[in-house]
Amino acid sequence: MYGADIILFNGACLKLGRDSFINSDCKIRCHKQIVIGNDCAISHDFTIMDSDAHELCGNRNTKPVYIGNHVWIGTRVTVLSGVNIGDGAVVAAGALVTNDVPAGALVGGVPAHIIREKVEWEK
Repeated sequence: MYGADIILFNGACLKLGRDSFINSDCKIRCHKQIVIGNDCAISHDFTIMDSDAHELCGNRNTKPVYIGNHVWIGTRVTVLSGVNIGDGAVVAAGALVTNDVPAGALVGGVPAHIIREKVEWEK
């Protein structure tokens, strides 16, 4: 990790798999659990959070985030709480990921949607 801004709240669990890379200017906000699998490539200016940015009436909506193995995440991607990104997926630059991403899918857009299925990539 190069220049990542990481906030782990009391009792939080952040797991980063082996051979995964997180580039500069990334923001990780972990209230409960964020798991990043093995062999992932995460580009710069990435944001991931497992809860809403602000509480409403004292109720923080916290849901774990799981990023599978061999996932490529492009520049300026935001991944929100409760999202599961499947193994081998690719997330295009600038995407806002609010829903699960199937294994081997290419997603992009705001909000992110499937652009193509059964993609393969090499690190």
